[in-house]
Amino acid sequence: MPDSLTFAVDVFRTVCDRFRAKAADLRLLVEGGSSFEEWLNWEAYLACKLRQEGYPFCEVAAKPTYASEGVATEAGEADRNCGDLRVGGPNDGADHCWLFAELVLAGGGENADREWVKRAEAATDRLKRLGWKKSAALLIVVAVSAGDAHAGVADTANAVWNWPALTDPCVIPLPGGRSVVVKAFDIKQHPADVLSTGCH
Repeated sequence: MPDSLTFAVDVFRTVCDRFRAKAADLRLLVEGGSSFEEWLNWEAYLACKLRQEGYPFCEVAAKPTYASEGVATEAGEADRNCGDLRVGGPNDGADHCWLFAELVLAGGGENADREWVKRAEAATDRLKRLGWKKSAALLIVVAVSAGDAHAGVADTANAVWNWPALTDPCVIPLPGGRSVVVKAFDIKQHPADVLSTGCH
């Protein structure tokens, strides 16, 4: 029976494995010059859905609403009252094996350098409102770089949120020399509640 941290890391790695297998597609999307954040969301869902029976997950849901988790929609938020992915762990009495995630693309579109931090901060604020203490509320940042994306994303993300990473980042080399780095942060109202291995 997995604990909540092990479960969250397994889900994160499942999503990363799917992205890694799609490296050729990722390269084409990066070269397209437009945001492909929605594509990332659906690929993350498919990664988990395809493992639902074998893991097993008791639930894999795309576009879960915050209202389903008891979070009231605030004024002006009607257009963003859902996350990107919710996954429930084994239905065998495992405690707190639930994950609610939002994915943010850093790079991959016009004005991306200026806009992704704002989107990530907004997602972080929404995830904090879940009030979860022992289940995972993940912000997953996917960064595109012509060079070494790892250092830039790690430094920027840690400076903005001051959260430790859930686990080591996933670095995906793309054909042609670019790379994608995927990093997950467990967002909580109180930093002491974060499920963390201490990796940064």
